[in-house]
Amino acid sequence: MKMIVAPEFCVRPSGAECERCRIACPVSAISFQSESGTPVIDGEACTKCCVCMGVCDAFTSSSNSLHALYEHLRRVAMRGDVVYLTCKENVFPGFTPAKNVTVLPCLACIPPELWALLLAQNVPLCLACDLKYCDDCEKAPGRGEMLFSRAIELAEEWTGGEVHWDREIPELEDVSPAAEASQFGRREAFDSIKDDAIDIVTGKRRLKNSDTLKDLYRKKERKRMQEKLNLLDGEIINEFAENGRSRRTLQPRRRMLLEAVAAHAAVGGNAEIVVSETDAARCVECLDCTKCCPTGARMASPENGSLDYEPRFCIGCGACVDACPREAIDLVEASIAQIAPDLVAEP
Repeated sequence: MKMIVAPEFCVRPSGAECERCRIACPVSAISFQSESGTPVIDGEACTKCCVCMGVCDAFTSSSNSLHALYEHLRRVAMRGDVVYLTCKENVFPGFTPAKNVTVLPCLACIPPELWALLLAQNVPLCLACDLKYCDDCEKAPGRGEMLFSRAIELAEEWTGGEVHWDREIPELEDVSPAAEASQFGRREAFDSIKDDAIDIVTGKRRLKNSDTLKDLYRKKERKRMQEKLNLLDGEIINEFAENGRSRRTLQPRRRMLLEAVAAHAAVGGNAEIVVSETDAARCVECLDCTKCCPTGARMASPENGSLDYEPRFCIGCGACVDACPREAIDLVEASIAQIAPDLVAEP
């Protein structure tokens, strides 16, 4: 596994002075030496802790992504299991975690938006770890516990949910036929095999073991949330924009937060974010802010060329503040309910 930079989600090439990833990296493996301004990862110094994934959308790993992690945790929950999460530091040689345990490089790789989305969907979450191992962790020394504790705290504040804690990691049980015979006796084992044979012949076993229906339900639920968000994400034909096209990009973490609101409306009033705000008295619609906006939250309106601002896409990077010649733009705090009132409106 290695860490990968996704430049399309980095705001620095647009002029923003963001250094969140560099500050968060526990081993100082991230710098900004490239001509484009995007982060550069020192492969030799990097411990692959994935902390950068938890603080910035521009980072992912070659073996996993936040979206893939979310889908995996949802599948575990759909089986009716408690979703346990731990880190590699807590898993010792010779110990095999149970199937409902997800082992991460560091728990700080999960951003607050993903914790919030899982809690908003009533996924039963439990951390199985001993925090004393964070003190001398080689992967994320001095950073991991602080970052994941704060991420969970925010998610709990936003959703009113709770991530439970347990110092014991569930262990994979021996489910071999020999173990079953030893536990239940020969007669019970024979009856179990006979029942399995009946299920195989009648087709019930396939229905019992198949995740198809659960996956279908999960995908339908996600599609419903996407439709509720109703956001145009992608390229837009726009005769008033340079090259005749505009593009809006919904950052993964913002999408997760909006989906959390769609699943649990109360999140909308609790989750505070930073967005840009325009002083209409100062703005002359020169559209300089649209030329540097990395997400397309600010763009020339496809209808008449005026300033079109969609705050749900705004991530508060500040590039537009520096670009505005009239000093008409400021960064302000707002709740999701303020920028997306339709998501929290009563049906």
